[in-house]
Amino acid sequence: MQRPASSPGARLTAARGRVPALPALPLRSSLPGALWPPLPEAGGATVLAMLWQLERSERLPRARRAALQMVQARALIRQAARHAPAWAEAWRGLGFDPASEALTPQRFARLPVVDRRWLRAAGAAAFAESVPPEHGEVGEAETSGTTGEPLRYRGTLLSQFMWRAITLRDHLWHRRDFSGRLAALRPLPVREVREDHWGAATAGLCDTGPADGLAITEDIAAQARWLAERNPDLLVTQPGNLRALADWFLEHGGAPARLACLRSTGEPLTPEVRQHAQRAFGLPVEDAYSARETGYLALQCPRHEHLHVQEEGVLLELLDEAGAPVPPGSAGRVVVTVLHNFASPLVRYDTGDWAVAGPAACDCGRTLATLARVLGRGRNRLRLRDGRLHWPAFDPWRLPDVHGLLDWQVRQRDIGRFELLLVVDDRFDPAHQDLFARALMADLGERCDVTCARVDRIDRGPGARREPFIGLPDA
Repeated sequence: MQRPASSPGARLTAARGRVPALPALPLRSSLPGALWPPLPEAGGATVLAMLWQLERSERLPRARRAALQMVQARALIRQAARHAPAWAEAWRGLGFDPASEALTPQRFARLPVVDRRWLRAAGAAAFAESVPPEHGEVGEAETSGTTGEPLRYRGTLLSQFMWRAITLRDHLWHRRDFSGRLAALRPLPVREVREDHWGAATAGLCDTGPADGLAITEDIAAQARWLAERNPDLLVTQPGNLRALADWFLEHGGAPARLACLRSTGEPLTPEVRQHAQRAFGLPVEDAYSARETGYLALQCPRHEHLHVQEEGVLLELLDEAGAPVPPGSAGRVVVTVLHNFASPLVRYDTGDWAVAGPAACDCGRTLATLARVLGRGRNRLRLRDGRLHWPAFDPWRLPDVHGLLDWQVRQRDIGRFELLLVVDDRFDPAHQDLFARALMADLGERCDVTCARVDRIDRGPGARREPFIGLPDA
C-alpha cells in the first residue's frame, strides 16, 4: 500500500535530504500578557539553554568533545571513588588515584569494565552515599528485567533533566510537529492512558497536542482499531509490535490517515521491519536507543538510518572480546559511562548489548560518533560447532510467498540443535517449515537439527521485548 505523494508522511520523507534548520519550539510563556517573545518558566528556560549548547556541541571537532567528556568523567569518577564504596574497592591497585589525579584516556581505559552481575552483587554499595544537593532529589527504580533479574538503580533531577533535553533534541532533529496527536503502544501498568500534552520533556516549555497510550499487551487487532480511532500524527512503539501492526494494516487496510512519524524504541530495529513499515505506512522509521539505567545512548540521524551517540550524556565504547575498540563495520560490546548520574554511578558499564560501529564521519554535519545498528543482547547470539558466536540474519518473514506467519523465535537447545517456534494462522503452508529449516542452516553455515513447533503465542517476558533469537546460557 503506497501513501499518496501529497500526504504529510510523503512530504516529511521528501524533506529528509535537505535537513533544513531546526524548527522553532512553540514556546509557552509563564507570564500573563507576555506572549511575545514568550518567557518560559525557570525549568523550561534551563532546558532551552541546554538545547542551545547541544546544537553547538554536536558539531564540535571530535577531539574537543572527547576532551570535554574526560572533564565530566573525572567529576563522576571522583564522586564514585569518594562516596560509593563498591566503586572505590573496584579501583584499588590501579596505580593512580581516580579521586584526585588527572583523568586521561589512557587512565580511563585502565578502569575495569563492570556488568549487571557486579552491580547486583554490590547492591547499595554501588550507590553514592552522598549526592550534591544541587543535583536534586534522588529517586530509585528498577529495569524491566528482560535479561533475568531486574537491576535497581537511582537517579536525580539532573539525570532526568538530561533525558528531557535529549528527548527534545530528538523531536527537533526529526522536525516533528508539536501540535500533532501522539500515540504510544508500550508496556503500561494500566490498559490505557490519556494526556493533554506529550509528557515531561515538553512540560512547562512548549505547547503540544494530546498524547494517548495503550498497553502493548493488547492484541494486534485491538491496537489497530485503537489507532484508527485515535488517528494520531506520531506513533511510538517497539519494532516487533510495529512489524505486527504493519502486517495487520497491509491485510485489512485502514492505516491512520494523519500518521506522519513512526518512532521505534525498546528493541533492536531490523532492516526488515524498516522495509515492512515503509510498505504499510509509506513512512520511514525513526529509531532511538536507550536503557532505563543509562538514559539515551543514541538517536537516529535525520539523514540516514545509522544512529548518533549522545556523547554529551554518555561516553560509549564498543569493545571486542579482548576489550579493544572495534573499527567501523565491526560488532562490539556496548560499554557505557553515564556522565551526569551521581546517585547511581555507572563507569565502564557493560550493558549486555552489542552494536555495530558506524561510519567515522556523517554528511549531516554532526560529528557525534555513530552506530550502524544495535544488534541486541549477548544472549541473542547463537553458538556454532567450532565455538564461534554468530549474529544470525535469518528472518522467515523475508522469504518469498510466506503467508500466515504471525510471530517466530529461534531457541538454541544445544550445539547443533535448534527449535523454531512459530505462531501461524490458517493461511500458513506447513511445507514452509522445511524451507525455514534450510534457510536457518544456510545462515549458520552448517548442518544442524532444526525442530519446528507451532505455539499459540511467544512469551516476550518483562518489558514486552521481542527477542527473535535466544542462544545458549553465557553465549
